[in-house]
Amino acid sequence: MRFFFIGFGAFFKGVKFSISKLGIWYIVPIFLWLILFVVLSLELSEWAISILYETIESLTGISMSSEASDSDWLEILKTGIHWGFILVIKLFVWYILGRYMKYLILILLAPLFAYLSEKTEELVAGKIYPFSLIQFIKDILRGVGITFRNMFIESFIILVASIIGFIFPIISPILLILLFFLNSYFMAFNFFDYVVERKRMNIGKSVRYMRANAMTLIGFGTAYNIVSWIPLLDWVLAPISATAGAVLADRDLPEGKNSTSFI
Repeated sequence: MRFFFIGFGAFFKGVKFSISKLGIWYIVPIFLWLILFVVLSLELSEWAISILYETIESLTGISMSSEASDSDWLEILKTGIHWGFILVIKLFVWYILGRYMKYLILILLAPLFAYLSEKTEELVAGKIYPFSLIQFIKDILRGVGITFRNMFIESFIILVASIIGFIFPIISPILLILLFFLNSYFMAFNFFDYVVERKRMNIGKSVRYMRANAMTLIGFGTAYNIVSWIPLLDWVLAPISATAGAVLADRDLPEGKNSTSFI
């Protein structure tokens, strides 16, 4: 459990560090969140509702247009369906966005996270990496690729766990706990990879590093997810804090487990 708490504490060190040293960069995810969430929520909701309306009209012959119906009961039915769909669809869209928005943020802000991870190491360790546009682009592409990799692996495991939970509902609570820690591991993975990539670890060695420090990553990701339960912080404070925190966590690891000495 020692390494779990190293990771858990490092995330909150990252919160303190990023607020004091990197605070100006919180503006970026705030604006991105507002644009993505508002636009996607409205567009996806309208698209889904229009599809459902067309389906109802084709199956029942009931027109879902705004024109008044001939009978009062039909008008009441249409009103109930209309507001029911709006409520259900919007809740569903918000859930999906909430579930995958953090991955979308990680993908779109990969250039910022690559820069801030390097900047954090410069501030805490005095290590300055000469800027290379080609290397910076490689860092971004790798960050995006790692995020996609983790997202697909996690989604597949969630699908398998959902099927198992459906067949054996009695173990569903255990599966939910395991999925929470799985998500914690993968979220931490995304941020720690910026650290190990600077040490020129290829993806294979990076994966070995993550597995060797799995408890640290789970602790780190657990703290990340706890903060993410607070509305807005999931996409605003948590990602940048985690970028700094991953650097601090790696520095807290003992010889042979940190990125500098890992074999």
